Amino acid sequence: MTQSELMNVITLKLPDDLHAALNEVSRKRGLSKSAVVREALQQSLLAQGVAASAAERWVAQWQGSLRLPAASEVAVSDPRLAHLLSKHVR
Repeated sequence: MTQSELMNVITLKLPDDLHAALNEVSRKRGLSKSAVVREALQQSLLAQGVAASAAERWVAQWQGSLRLPAASEVAVSDPRLAHLLSKHVR
């Protein structure tokens, strides 16, 4: 996130053990505690099926709607596309 983006401020209470774990992860990863909490909250929301950003909401609306051809369906005349599909598309 850039500093020009507006952020909402929240306050929360943490038990000592959770606060210590947050401090440790923040230190090890070189991130602010806020960044670690934002990342964990985003992962939790996504796991519950809640898109946490506009981009994720946009992708979620199309999920399952688009179909790429399987590598076996791609013409032999285009080996680069066949390779990319076999490597990156499931």
